[in-house]
Amino acid sequence: MDEKKEDVHHVDAVKREDDGHVQTLEEEAVDNAKHINLSWRSWVVVFFCCFAIMSQVFVVVAAGSVLAFIIRDIGEPALASWIIQGPLLMQSVLSPLVGRLSDVLDRKYMASIPPLIAAGGSIMCAKATSMNMLIGGGILIGVTLATIAIVQSIPSEILPLKFRPLANGFAFIGGAMGSLAGGLSAGAVTNISADGWRNIFWILAGLHGATSIGLLAFYWPKKRVRTHKMSFKEYVWACDPIGCTLFTASSLLMLLALNWAGGTYKWSNPHVAANLGIGMALLVAFCLYEWKGRTDGIVAHVFFKNGPNFWLSTFAFAVEGWIYYSAVNSVTPQIILNLGFESNSWDIAIRQLSYKIPSLVCCLPITLYSTYMKDMRTPLVVTYAIFLAATIGYACIKPTWDVGQIALTVLTGIGTSGPLTLLVACIQFSTPHQYLSTATGLAFSARAIGGAFGTAVITAVIRSSLNTHYAGDVGSAALKAGLPADKVTALVTAMRAGKKTITVEGATPEIMKAAWNASHWSYARAYRLGWWSVFPFVLLATVSVACLRGISHLMTEKVEATVERESDDEERNTKVVD
Repeated sequence: MDEKKEDVHHVDAVKREDDGHVQTLEEEAVDNAKHINLSWRSWVVVFFCCFAIMSQVFVVVAAGSVLAFIIRDIGEPALASWIIQGPLLMQSVLSPLVGRLSDVLDRKYMASIPPLIAAGGSIMCAKATSMNMLIGGGILIGVTLATIAIVQSIPSEILPLKFRPLANGFAFIGGAMGSLAGGLSAGAVTNISADGWRNIFWILAGLHGATSIGLLAFYWPKKRVRTHKMSFKEYVWACDPIGCTLFTASSLLMLLALNWAGGTYKWSNPHVAANLGIGMALLVAFCLYEWKGRTDGIVAHVFFKNGPNFWLSTFAFAVEGWIYYSAVNSVTPQIILNLGFESNSWDIAIRQLSYKIPSLVCCLPITLYSTYMKDMRTPLVVTYAIFLAATIGYACIKPTWDVGQIALTVLTGIGTSGPLTLLVACIQFSTPHQYLSTATGLAFSARAIGGAFGTAVITAVIRSSLNTHYAGDVGSAALKAGLPADKVTALVTAMRAGKKTITVEGATPEIMKAAWNASHWSYARAYRLGWWSVFPFVLLATVSVACLRGISHLMTEKVEATVERESDDEERNTKVVD
C-alpha cells in the first residue's frame, strides 16, 4: 500500500488475546486516551450516519401514513399491514446479527451496501402492480433498516467517549427529522393523484442512494490487520452462529404471533398461540445458551462485568418501545379521532405535532446537559417521570378534554425525548468496542419486541372493552333519545365502522348527538384501560433508570475508531485492542 493510501485508510493492528480476555469499557476508556482534533472528516461521517437514520425512519412513517391510499389503489387490504411490518420485522430480527458481523468483519461495506439494496427495493415498490410485489420491495428496504445497529454505532466510535451522548443526540435528531419529513411529504405527494403514494418510494430511493454514496466516499475507518489470521471457521464462530440462530428464530416467531394477535387472529388461534409459545421457548433456550454455552456470544458476559447498567438500560429501552409503539404511536391518534377532537387525517397529523416538536426541541438541552455534566441518569429519571404523569393523565381521559389532550401529548413528547436520546448511549457505555454494534443491535431488537408486545396487549385491552360495552352504551343512549328499537343495530354498526355519513331511518340530529356522545365516552373508558395497562411498565422503567450507575468516569478523550489522519510514525506504531 502506498504512503497516501496508508494515510487515508489508517491500518489498525488488532491484537488477539490468547487467554480470551476482553477489555471492559472502563479499561478501554483510560487506555491510550489521548486528545484527537476532530476535523470535517469526522463530522461529515456523523452527518451521513444521521442521514441514514433519517432515511430509515422516513419510509416507516411515510408509508404508514398513506396506507389507506395504497389499499385504495392496489387493493388486498388483508395484506396491507405487511408493507410496514415487513421492513420492521427485518430490522428487529437481523439487527443483532448485522451488528455482530460489522464488529467482527467490516463496518464500511456493511453500512454502505445495504442502502443500495434498499434503493432497489424502493424502485420495486414504486413500480409495484400488486400488494405482494410491494411487500417484497419492503423486505428489501428492511435490509438497510437492520443496519441501525451500525449507523448508530459509527458516530459513537469516531467521536471521543465524552461526546457519546452528543452522538446519540444527533442520531435522534436524524430520526425525528425523518418522522417529520415522512409524514408531511407523504401527505403532499399523495394528493397529486390516485397513485401519488408511489412518489414516496422514488424519494426514498434517492435518499438511500445518497446514503450509500456518502458513506462510501467519506467513511474510511482503519483497516483491521490482525496479528493472527483468522480462518473462515473462526470468523463464523466469532459471529455466534448458534446464538444468532436461536435469537433470530425466536424473535421472528414472537413478532409474527404478536402482529397477528393485533387484529388478524384471536390469541387462541394456532397462528398466535403456537408461534408465540415456540418463540418464547426458543428465547429461553437462547438465554440459557448465552449464559452457560459461551461467554463471548452476542450477549457477551463482559456486558455485565461492571454493574447493572446494560440490562437496566436494555429493559428501559424495551419498555420505551412498549409505550411508544402501542400508546403513543397507535392509540393517541385513535383517541383524537374517536373522542371527537378531530375528524380527518390531516388535522390529526397537525395535532400530533404537539408530540413531535416538543420531543425534538427537548432533545437539545438533554443532550447538552448530559454531555457537559457527564450525567445521563438525571434527565432519564426526569423525562420518565414526566411520561408517568402523562400516562396517569391519559388514563383519566375524557371527551371534554380537547385542549387537555394536547397538553398531555406535549408531556408525552417531552417524556420520550430522554429515553430515545440517551438509552442507547447508556447501553453503549456498558459495552467494549469490539461488541459496540452487537449491543446496539440487541437494544433495537429489544425495543421492537417490547413494541410488539405492547401493541398486542393494549389492542386486546381496548378491543375487549369496546366489544363488551360499546353496543350497549350507544344503543341505550339512542333508545333514550327516541330511536326505534329495530334501528339500533344498524346505527351501532355504522358508527362502529367509522362512517362519516350515517343515514338511519328515524335518527334525528338530537338522537345522533346523544349516540355520538355515548360513543365518545365508551371509547374514552376503553382507552383509559389501555393506558392503565401501560402504567406499571412506565413505573418500572422509571425505577430502572433511577438505579443506573454513574458513567462520568467513562466520558474521556478516548476515540475508539478515529477517521482522522495521523502522522506516519503514529500510524505505524498504533495498535488497538479490539
